[in-house]
Amino acid sequence: MKKMVVEQYEVNIPDYYEQIDPMPEDPEGSVVFRTQTENARCFLIGFPVDYSQSLPRNQKDLIVGIRSFLGKNQGIVQAEAADDYAFSIVKALLDPHGGVQYIFTFQKFYEDGILNIQGVFEEGYTTGIRDTIVFEMCLSNNLVSIEEDNTVGWTRDPYDQSITEGALMNLSEEEDFDELFPDFPLTLCRELIKTITG
Repeated sequence: MKKMVVEQYEVNIPDYYEQIDPMPEDPEGSVVFRTQTENARCFLIGFPVDYSQSLPRNQKDLIVGIRSFLGKNQGIVQAEAADDYAFSIVKALLDPHGGVQYIFTFQKFYEDGILNIQGVFEEGYTTGIRDTIVFEMCLSNNLVSIEEDNTVGWTRDPYDQSITEGALMNLSEEEDFDELFPDFPLTLCRELIKTITG
């Protein structure tokens, strides 16, 4: 592991990230890291914020808050509010070239302020590999079906199954499949979360 140190705050991150210089337009005090694999491009920026910019600190309000900012090409993958942190992973479909991007927002709460970390985890040059492999697995095991050109059982909102619009999470994005795709963006995002919160 290595440290992300932002002013008086610090958290652990995986050691395969490299620190790079912030851009002039980045928030004051920003610390920036990146990493890349054959199947993912990942970028992190950490900077301090005050409590006026805090994420909601209970699960229900956090999810409601995330939904209020989602675009039509986005959907929730994961959200969690704990005693001293809150985070979300939002899926975004990229146009026009396709592919998926996972937008990570994390806040660690301290008595005197908040360490805010924003991350972008994007598929590599070849997109859709995880989706395709897991879909075929699910199809062969009757976990999904194709009925009148519609796929049944493949997508769902993880917190409200009545939601049918947006870029819904699909079965390939379940955490159980991460070990099959160790260098894919969503796996790397979850590994970062475990490192920060562990």
